[in-house]
Amino acid sequence: MTLRQLPPQWRTLTRPSHVLQLRPPSSIQRQFSYLASTPFSLALPAAVQLSIPSLLSGIWDSILRAVPKKKTSHMKKRSRFMAGKALKDVTNLNKCSACGNVKRAHLLCPYCVKEIRDMWMGKTKAAEKDASSKVEM
Repeated sequence: MTLRQLPPQWRTLTRPSHVLQLRPPSSIQRQFSYLASTPFSLALPAAVQLSIPSLLSGIWDSILRAVPKKKTSHMKKRSRFMAGKALKDVTNLNKCSACGNVKRAHLLCPYCVKEIRDMWMGKTKAAEKDASSKVEM
Protein backbone atom coordinates (compact mmCIF):
# COMPACT_ATOMS: atom_id res chain seq x y z
CA MET A 1 0.00 0.00 0.00
CA THR A 2 1.53 3.29 -1.05
CA LEU A 3 0.91 6.58 0.71
CA ARG A 4 0.22 9.88 -1.01
CA GLN A 5 1.43 13.26 0.11
CA LEU A 6 -1.03 16.04 0.71
CA PRO A 7 -1.99 18.18 -2.28
CA PRO A 8 -0.05 21.47 -2.55
CA GLN A 9 -3.14 23.55 -1.62
CA TRP A 10 -3.40 21.76 1.72
CA ARG A 11 0.30 22.12 2.48
CA THR A 12 0.09 25.91 2.22
CA LEU A 13 -2.87 25.98 4.59
CA THR A 14 -1.07 23.99 7.27
CA ARG A 15 2.04 26.22 7.32
CA PRO A 16 1.78 29.31 9.53
CA SER A 17 4.37 31.20 7.42
CA HIS A 18 1.74 33.38 5.73
CA VAL A 19 0.49 34.70 9.11
CA LEU A 20 1.96 38.03 10.31
CA GLN A 21 3.91 37.68 13.53
CA LEU A 22 4.41 40.90 15.46
CA ARG A 23 5.79 39.30 18.64
CA PRO A 24 8.62 36.82 18.91
CA PRO A 25 7.32 33.24 18.46
CA SER A 26 6.59 31.20 21.57
CA SER A 27 7.83 27.65 22.09
CA ILE A 28 4.49 26.22 20.98
CA GLN A 29 4.53 28.29 17.80
CA ARG A 30 8.12 27.16 17.10
CA GLN A 31 7.07 23.49 17.47
CA PHE A 32 4.07 24.04 15.21
CA SER A 33 6.19 25.76 12.58
CA TYR A 34 8.66 22.87 12.74
CA LEU A 35 5.88 20.30 12.27
CA ALA A 36 4.34 22.31 9.45
CA SER A 37 7.64 22.74 7.64
CA THR A 38 8.44 19.01 7.68
CA PRO A 39 6.85 17.03 4.85
CA PHE A 40 4.29 14.55 6.09
CA SER A 41 1.91 12.19 4.35
CA LEU A 42 -1.70 11.52 4.95
CA ALA A 43 -2.40 7.83 5.57
CA LEU A 44 -4.62 7.34 2.53
CA PRO A 45 -3.99 4.56 0.01
CA ALA A 46 -3.17 5.79 -3.46
CA ALA A 47 -5.96 3.63 -4.92
CA VAL A 48 -8.64 5.47 -2.91
CA GLN A 49 -10.07 8.39 -4.84
CA LEU A 50 -12.59 10.54 -3.02
CA SER A 51 -14.75 12.27 -5.56
CA ILE A 52 -17.80 13.51 -3.70
CA PRO A 53 -19.90 14.67 -6.69
CA SER A 54 -19.69 11.28 -8.43
CA LEU A 55 -20.50 9.53 -5.14
CA LEU A 56 -23.60 11.68 -4.62
CA SER A 57 -24.76 11.28 -8.20
CA GLY A 58 -24.57 7.48 -7.85
CA ILE A 59 -26.65 7.55 -4.70
CA TRP A 60 -29.15 9.97 -6.23
CA ASP A 61 -29.61 7.75 -9.31
CA SER A 62 -30.20 4.68 -7.16
CA ILE A 63 -32.78 6.55 -5.05
CA LEU A 64 -34.67 7.65 -8.14
CA ARG A 65 -34.69 4.13 -9.56
CA ALA A 66 -35.87 2.49 -6.34
CA VAL A 67 -39.54 3.31 -6.93
CA PRO A 68 -42.08 0.57 -7.64
CA LYS A 69 -43.93 0.79 -10.95
CA LYS A 70 -47.23 -0.48 -9.55
CA LYS A 71 -48.91 -0.78 -6.18
CA THR A 72 -48.36 -4.14 -4.48
CA SER A 73 -51.67 -6.01 -4.27
CA HIS A 74 -53.13 -7.05 -0.94
CA MET A 75 -52.69 -10.75 -1.75
CA LYS A 76 -49.00 -10.41 -2.67
CA LYS A 77 -48.28 -8.27 0.36
CA ARG A 78 -49.99 -10.68 2.77
CA SER A 79 -48.37 -13.74 1.20
CA ARG A 80 -44.96 -12.11 1.61
CA PHE A 81 -45.63 -11.30 5.27
CA MET A 82 -47.06 -14.75 6.02
CA ALA A 83 -44.25 -16.71 4.34
CA GLY A 84 -43.02 -19.46 6.64
CA LYS A 85 -45.88 -19.04 9.12
CA ALA A 86 -48.17 -21.82 7.89
CA LEU A 87 -50.04 -24.17 10.24
CA LYS A 88 -47.98 -27.11 11.41
CA ASP A 89 -49.19 -30.72 11.39
CA VAL A 90 -50.24 -32.22 14.74
CA THR A 91 -48.01 -35.20 15.46
CA ASN A 92 -48.73 -35.87 19.15
CA LEU A 93 -51.96 -37.89 18.87
CA ASN A 94 -52.95 -40.80 21.14
CA LYS A 95 -56.01 -42.96 21.81
CA CYS A 96 -58.12 -42.25 24.86
CA SER A 97 -57.86 -45.14 27.34
CA ALA A 98 -61.50 -44.69 28.44
CA CYS A 99 -63.45 -44.33 25.18
CA GLY A 100 -60.90 -45.15 22.44
CA ASN A 101 -61.32 -41.88 20.49
CA VAL A 102 -58.29 -40.03 19.14
CA LYS A 103 -57.07 -37.23 21.43
CA ARG A 104 -54.00 -35.03 21.76
CA ALA A 105 -51.29 -36.27 24.09
CA HIS A 106 -51.16 -34.82 27.62
CA LEU A 107 -54.67 -33.33 27.27
CA LEU A 108 -58.08 -34.55 28.39
CA CYS A 109 -60.26 -36.37 25.88
CA PRO A 110 -62.94 -33.89 24.72
CA TYR A 111 -65.58 -36.62 24.38
CA CYS A 112 -65.09 -37.90 27.92
CA VAL A 113 -65.07 -34.33 29.28
CA LYS A 114 -68.34 -33.60 27.45
CA GLU A 115 -69.97 -36.72 28.92
CA ILE A 116 -68.84 -35.76 32.43
CA ARG A 117 -70.08 -32.17 31.96
CA ASP A 118 -73.48 -33.39 30.69
CA MET A 119 -73.72 -35.74 33.63
CA TRP A 120 -72.93 -32.95 36.11
CA MET A 121 -75.22 -30.46 34.39
CA GLY A 122 -78.03 -33.06 34.42
CA LYS A 123 -77.61 -33.60 38.16
CA THR A 124 -77.48 -29.89 38.93
CA LYS A 125 -80.52 -29.17 36.74
CA ALA A 126 -82.44 -31.96 38.46
CA ALA A 127 -81.39 -30.62 41.89
CA GLU A 128 -82.48 -27.10 40.88
CA LYS A 129 -85.85 -28.40 39.71
CA ASP A 130 -86.33 -30.23 42.99
CA ALA A 131 -85.37 -27.16 45.00
CA SER A 132 -87.66 -24.87 42.98
CA SER A 133 -90.59 -27.30 43.28
CA LYS A 134 -90.15 -27.52 47.06
CA VAL A 135 -90.09 -23.71 47.36
CA GLU A 136 -93.36 -23.41 45.41
CA MET A 137 -95.16 -25.83 47.64
